[in-house]
Amino acid sequence: MTKILGPLLTDNIDDTKYVRLIAPFRFVSDVLYREGLADDVTMPAGFVMDFESVPLIRGTSKRAGAAHDYLCRSDSVPVVSKAVAARVYLEIMAYRDGLLEGGTLGKLDRWWRRRLKYAVVRVAPGYFHKHKVSATYEELAGLI
Repeated sequence: MTKILGPLLTDNIDDTKYVRLIAPFRFVSDVLYREGLADDVTMPAGFVMDFESVPLIRGTSKRAGAAHDYLCRSDSVPVVSKAVAARVYLEIMAYRDGLLEGGTLGKLDRWWRRRLKYAVVRVAPGYFHKHKVSATYEELAGLI
């Protein structure tokens, strides 16, 4: 069963988009379970990310963006394909909207956002597997 286990605690690094986890963040994913992978994921404190970088609708699902950013790293646990990382992103957005645990379907106005953001991360070129989990802000921001 998909679950978010604890709060997403972050600290801003810069004035634009990067944040650092100040405590581990844990989630359980049905998508990962169905793939036969470790489904209980703990992102380490110190992990640097940008939550969501889909233009126009960025920042509407920080937990899903955090999970996706982590799974896009070359040494995440588990290591997954771009397609699986995108499906986990979609899964956690649906969880947030209450659609996976008997929530109302009254939030269907968010359906188009979830599908659009999923499509973008699924097909857009980008940083998939270009950085390690321990990548610094300077590495991610292209400063070094």
